[in-house]
Amino acid sequence: MSRPSYSINMLTQFDSSCEDIFACLYNLSTSEINLLTILLKSREPLTLESLANRTSRNKGTVFRSLQKLVSLDLCTKESKTLKAGGYYHVYNAVDIHTIERNTEQKIREIQKSLNRIMKTFRSNIEEMIQN
Repeated sequence: MSRPSYSINMLTQFDSSCEDIFACLYNLSTSEINLLTILLKSREPLTLESLANRTSRNKGTVFRSLQKLVSLDLCTKESKTLKAGGYYHVYNAVDIHTIERNTEQKIREIQKSLNRIMKTFRSNIEEMIQN
């Protein structure tokens, strides 16, 4: 499956959405955003199998997407013990306040980076011209 190309420019569009923010700032694909949406809508934690069924994707693909969402602090992974022995994992979206706070932090980091780049922008262009 080809991955769409997202850029900061899409965030400056009048009709930008939170999906656009997830795509640009978190580098999430459409299927990863759909998975996050399912988790956000769910009132209870969901298993890998349940999520694979709901998304019509194989468990390996869903697992990789879940690992990415966990690493980005957009969802949590919890181990549950089986009575017969062994364990399984359930996944749950973090609360909206946490997502909002993390997104604000990402935006501040981008602002700092852009400010740093702009401090040397003119000299970098002049250097490009000379080489």
